[in-house]
Formats: sequence, structure tokens, C-alpha cells
Amino acid sequence: MAVIVEAPYSSLADLRRRARAEVSKVVLGQDRAVELLLVAALARGHVLLEGPPGSAKTLLGRATAHMLGASFKRIQFTPDTTPSELVGVNVVRAGEKVFVPGVVFTNVLLADEINRTPPRTQAALLEAMQERQVTVEGKAHRLPDPFLVIATQNPYEHRDVFELPESQLDRFLFKIELDFADEESELRMLHLPHQGVAPDMLGEVRPLLGVVGLDHARQELDATEVPEEVARYIVSVARTTRELPGVELGVSSRGIMHLAGAAKAVARLAGRDYVTPDDVREIAPNVLRHRIICEDGMTPEEALRLAFERVPAPTVADSY
Repeated sequence: MAVIVEAPYSSLADLRRRARAEVSKVVLGQDRAVELLLVAALARGHVLLEGPPGSAKTLLGRATAHMLGASFKRIQFTPDTTPSELVGVNVVRAGEKVFVPGVVFTNVLLADEINRTPPRTQAALLEAMQERQVTVEGKAHRLPDPFLVIATQNPYEHRDVFELPESQLDRFLFKIELDFADEESELRMLHLPHQGVAPDMLGEVRPLLGVVGLDHARQELDATEVPEEVARYIVSVARTTRELPGVELGVSSRGIMHLAGAAKAVARLAGRDYVTPDDVREIAPNVLRHRIICEDGMTPEEALRLAFERVPAPTVADSY
């Protein structure tokens, strides 16, 4: 079914404002997370949402899919979730082998509680995220474009959990750490329309992009300029994290690419067609924290702070 998209946005900066307004119809107090999800969609990245139960992780994923105007599916991970539920299976019908797609065949996949499913199933999802295709019995099947995974996990769950290894965490553009909304936002939640205890406003979230609109926005992003001095700044900061005392594993090469892509989105959403050092510093914590492994009392936040202190920020020429 075709998605009826609202009036075209005037700029990506306007899209940023409207996206926050639409999602806040059902999710209050999480404007920064909404912006990061929009950045991820534009930058072709995937997101890991981490937060306590009841902090609107699932609702935020659903509302974001509605706002993007893309097809949406959700899977609740459990210890007995199998890879075939994700990627699909071949079945025999009328004597012929037919492929039955799994839940990954969608534009936005909400993978709830990814740390509650075994490594084999996690790996099947993360392979789909990386390759944007699945292989069943030797045959590759392309996933829809766009394809965005919003995975959630509860850091307070300690029974029957399977933590994502560092190599798999590196596949996520962002790890967004959600907390409960502020007091005023929680008070406003009580005045939202509900059906029993469930919010009743999800259908009021208007689609702003659709698949064609998102593709156009991504083309704008791809055309964003990263000045040479800013590119060197990104690489220098990442390489510095690998050399710091107390850091066991610094930012990967993939992390460098992800940081550049996310910074482009930040620039476009701010109304510019070029990236500045401020764009890099703004988005770096969300892109890099989950890629840094520390020891000896060091934290990823401290490592990033030291890296930015040691690498002087360049001055971008006025011609940009």
C-alpha cells in the first residue's frame, strides 16, 4: 500500500523540526533520541537503543517508522528465536521450492531485546545489517532499500542474556542510552489519549518521507562536503583513541566511516552542505563510545575527552 506523505519539507533542517514534532505526539522527553534516529536513517546506519524497562524504547521505534513513512516489522527476541524466523526459509509447494521471507524483509525492523537471543540468531541479524541481504541454502536474497534496524536491550536484565560482542556492537552506527523522561514530560504523558494503559496516538504520527523521500534525502547527504582538514581531524581523533593509556581497543576503521557519515547528517540537519569540527564533536560520543574498550579505571567518555583534547580542531575555510 502506498504511503501518503505530508507536504514536502523545505530543507533537512525543517525535516528535523517536523520529525521531533511528529514523534513527540506519542513519545515525550526523548527529542535527542528522535534526532539520532533520523540521522541514522539518513546515514544508512543501524541503532541500538539501551534503557530500562518502560523507557519507551519500543514505542520510539514504532513512532520513528511511522514518521519515516516506511514499512515496519517487529520481532521479540527470546532464547528460542531461530535464525530462520529472521531471514526466512525455503518450503516446498506444489512440488516446487519457494522462499518464504523472514521478518528482516522490511524497511524498518524493530528487534526487541536483542541480548535475549543466542549468538547464532544475533549473528544472522547482524549479517543482514552488514550485507543488506540474506543467504538461504546458497541463494542470496536482497533486502528492501531502505533497511534500518532499531535494536533494543535492557542493561538491567541479567538472566538468560547473551551480550553482544565488540565486533557486533561495531556494526551499529549509534548506541543510544535512553533514560526515563523528565518530570514534566512524564506528567504530560498522563494527558495523552490512551486505550487502557496503551497510548492511542500512534496513528496520528504523520509520515514525512516515504521510501522515495528518504532516498532523496540520502542523496543530499551524500553530496555533503567533508573538507580535507575535517577528514584529517576525524581520522586523528579515532587513531588517538587507540594510543591512550587505559584503552584496550580504540575506534575501528568502520567507526571512522560511521563518524564521517553521521557528521554529514548533522551538518545537513543544521542547514549546511559541509561538515565542521563542531559537527564531529557533537555526534562523536553517540558513534564512538560503544566502540572503545577500556581498562584500569578509564571510561569511553574519558577516552573521547582526552582524544579531542589532544587533537587540535581545524579551522574550516569561509569558502565552505
